[in-house]
Amino acid sequence: MFGELIAISAVLTFVGSNVLFRKTEKEVSPTLINFFRTGIGTLTFLLIIILLNQFNLILIIPWELWLLLILSFVFGQVIADTAYFTAQKELGTTIALAISMIFPLFTFILSMIFLKQSFEMNLLLSLILIGIGIIIIGKSKNTSDRSIVEEDLTSRRSIKTGFQKVFNKDFMKALAFCLTAALGWAIGAVIIDYATNKIDQIIIVDELSSIVGNVIRFPFALSLLGLMVLRENNLKKKENDSLKQKISRNSWIYLLVASIIGTSLGAYLYTEAVHIAGANVVSLIASAAPLFALPLTYFINKEKITKWGFLGVILTILGVLIIFF
Repeated sequence: MFGELIAISAVLTFVGSNVLFRKTEKEVSPTLINFFRTGIGTLTFLLIIILLNQFNLILIIPWELWLLLILSFVFGQVIADTAYFTAQKELGTTIALAISMIFPLFTFILSMIFLKQSFEMNLLLSLILIGIGIIIIGKSKNTSDRSIVEEDLTSRRSIKTGFQKVFNKDFMKALAFCLTAALGWAIGAVIIDYATNKIDQIIIVDELSSIVGNVIRFPFALSLLGLMVLRENNLKKKENDSLKQKISRNSWIYLLVASIIGTSLGAYLYTEAVHIAGANVVSLIASAAPLFALPLTYFINKEKITKWGFLGVILTILGVLIIFF
């Protein structure tokens, strides 16, 4: 039960930070957002391990676990999070989350293959309900973006228009980024689950395994993202110097607050949740992210909620509750 509560807290920080990051998208690229938040996370966990005077624990971790931890962040943050922020810029928070949160499907498959975890029927039912719920939420968001007048004028061509709207080039590109994010998160979660349990056996201090893991993971992710930001800036300079845009003070504040909430606090809660509850349970609870996103995006980013959106929320809640039984 404790692990599930931590997982829900992790999802809240994840969604809350993403809603705030969305307010910076006009001035800040997805890669720079990810680089900035990873930098804040790196400083946070280095400071914690130094204050606890436990830096020596990092040195006793074998290189094989270092490699696994680095790979978990490459998949989970460098690849998956950057892909998600790119999709969110095109689709909005709710739709991007609704599609990306299919990652429990990948997590189940990977966990059964590599972690030899047994399959439980309540997880299947939970996945089905959550899946239906987030699909309805995503559909309701698409519907709310169209005016009633537009729907009336195109009623006779609704099937053709709907097909073209869903399968246009921009949507398919964003969909590919969502699927990339889903697969990356799944791989990262399974690796974290395995690596943190191995760290427990080495340092024999369960409470510090997540912190030690993040101290190892964050700096390498920051280095890779830094190279990506440099490459992005160089491409912009070659294309047109006028593309460079100054980031406003408000955007910097949003970046800082969102990074502290979603990365400094969120990364610890997520790693700890995977460690305690397991990758499968955490991934299912994370699938309920659109549930938390709907009210936040409405109040902060003015994204409307339809009756179909509420239906999706109800189904998602039921899916989450099943996990506890």
